[in-house]
Amino acid sequence: MQNKALNEYLDQLKDLINKNDFISCIDILLEAIKFYPNDYKLKLNLGNIYKVLGDISNAKETYNSLLVTPYKIISQNNLSLLLLEEGEINESIKNAREAVAADPDYLDAKFNLSLGLFENKEYSESLKICNELLSDNTYKHRAYELKIRISQIICSWSSFDETQEILKSNQMVVHPFLHISNIIDEEANYNNAKKWSNNFVKETKEKHRGNAFEKIKLGFLCGEIRNHPTFYLIKNIFKNMKSSNVSMYMFSYNHHDEEKKYIEENFEKFLDITNLSFLDARKMIENYQLDVLIDLTTIISHNRVNILDKSIAKIIISYLAFPGTTGNSIYDYILTDKTVTPEKMQKYYVEEFLYLPGSYQINNGKLNTKIKTKRQSYDLPNDSVVLGCLNQSFKLDPRFFNIWVNILEEHGKTCLWLLDEGDEMKNNIYSFINNRIDLNRIIFAEKISYEKHLQRIQHIDIALDTRIYNGHTTSIEMLQAGIPLVTLKGNHFASRVSASILNTLGVNHLITDTETEYKNKIVSLIDKDYRAAIKAEIIRKMKTSKILNNKDFSDNFTKKIYSVIT
Repeated sequence: MQNKALNEYLDQLKDLINKNDFISCIDILLEAIKFYPNDYKLKLNLGNIYKVLGDISNAKETYNSLLVTPYKIISQNNLSLLLLEEGEINESIKNAREAVAADPDYLDAKFNLSLGLFENKEYSESLKICNELLSDNTYKHRAYELKIRISQIICSWSSFDETQEILKSNQMVVHPFLHISNIIDEEANYNNAKKWSNNFVKETKEKHRGNAFEKIKLGFLCGEIRNHPTFYLIKNIFKNMKSSNVSMYMFSYNHHDEEKKYIEENFEKFLDITNLSFLDARKMIENYQLDVLIDLTTIISHNRVNILDKSIAKIIISYLAFPGTTGNSIYDYILTDKTVTPEKMQKYYVEEFLYLPGSYQINNGKLNTKIKTKRQSYDLPNDSVVLGCLNQSFKLDPRFFNIWVNILEEHGKTCLWLLDEGDEMKNNIYSFINNRIDLNRIIFAEKISYEKHLQRIQHIDIALDTRIYNGHTTSIEMLQAGIPLVTLKGNHFASRVSASILNTLGVNHLITDTETEYKNKIVSLIDKDYRAAIKAEIIRKMKTSKILNNKDFSDNFTKKIYSVIT
């Protein structure tokens, strides 16, 4: 005998969803499916609820069970997104392709296919789909956002000015990372982040302080304990933070064993939350009754910000991964410095500034000046001054690139070394140059291991910083190798990072304020003797300043944590 009419279950389900009570939704759906096993939409909704709760395993199992039902295409589309989030890119593309093949007008599947292709670096096909979706009101904003991202990576700058105008005037809301990597304006960045975070922001929490004599429980949330710039920056901070007054816990996901092994002994517990739903991960963290949780990933790709709520720790701090405001009031503070975020910028952040002395950015604490390789190994000419920008290609922009090409035109014994991001990127770079110089003077550096990368950068003579989104890890790496780094100090966090590092090192004469100054400083360093003097100055100050002193940085870092909790 059936317990309730189907409509009763559906009405009850709708009410629970409106209350965001998704856990109870599962019980209702399981009961309804028991009495209405052939109503496959109930199962589809069950899979969707599991996905909302971050229970990926049960969501996948539920969708897979629908592949032999009339809901096959929808399930394949949903699976494509889950698989993409898990990093199973080829399987994601396969499911999305099959859904589109079965229904060419299934626009959601088309968009998910474009996402998969993007992650697989198949930019041309992804971009083609984006352009098709621009005519649809439902998908045009998401498609345009992805198109901007692709255009950044492949250095397709034909719509650069148009994109700048749209984003700066906040005509559309995009992921905050995309905004700060396009727009040098804290107010516009803030307005975008606040609007973007409306769908994710949790209830504002009150800051809690503890007893000054109690041992502090300090947690870190991180998804970059792997071959990632964040790991290379922070890997030595933890061993210097070990103290009888602090219990440290790492809540990690998507980590790799080698990197995990390097740091795990520094924690009271290293906890893997990779396969936990956000509710289970939240419960795990809550059980440790943390005083402070430092989120090292925040809102960059593959984050777990959905874990956070007001009960997870007394204080939640944003640090390192995202150079700007998240727009999410769940974060109490952002660890920063007075160069990247002057006090006057506080009004454009939901997070309260927590200033570190010197640069906010930690590093691995090591000099890298012993040359072990030869230029020929990287197709670099011996008789040229190597201008190097090995930042990711999304950081390049036409204004600075035009300056670089002008310098190459005016100074024949120079070449430009860029990071290779694929044929589409290279072809667009060649087209932009438009025969102004011999294209053989543009040399591309292939992706190699991190250790080999550190060896090759020593052959750069002058490091060229990027305009909108500075080098971060790359900038400190250049200076650790003794290479003069020329930067233009901008008007938002991401465009002031190199200035922060150079100020801390005491070589602020490499910081410029205008594009003309930027070009002139680079040109002045083409002179061999002047360049050698600056290189010697950088190496000397690297040895004598505190910039490589991880113990000093860690002590200041810990003091700041104490200051907000006691």
